[in-house]
Amino acid sequence: MFMLTQRVQPHPEVVDTELDEEGAVLLHLESQIYFSLNETGTLIWKAMKQGLTLQEICQRLQDEFDVEADQAEQSVLALTRDLAEQKLVQKEEP
Repeated sequence: MFMLTQRVQPHPEVVDTELDEEGAVLLHLESQIYFSLNETGTLIWKAMKQGLTLQEICQRLQDEFDVEADQAEQSVLALTRDLAEQKLVQKEEP
C-alpha cells in the first residue's frame, strides 16, 4: 500500500528511454520486464526520478493536464502499484 506522502524511486536495475514526446519505455535489466508508458505515465515516472512525493506528483499532474485531485491521485497510485508489482520501482528508504 502506498501513501501520498511517500517517495518512490526507480529500481536500480531499471533503465528508461523516451520514445517521443508522448511516451517512454522501462526495462528491468535483471528480469527483462519491459513496460511502456503513455504521456501521463512518463510525467509520473520523471517526477519519481526527481524524488518528488506521490502528493507532489499528483499536483504536477493537476497542473499539467488540468485534472481533478481525485483523478490525479487515482492515476498516480494505480501506476505506482503497477510499477511496484513489476519490481520497476521501490519505496524510498528514509
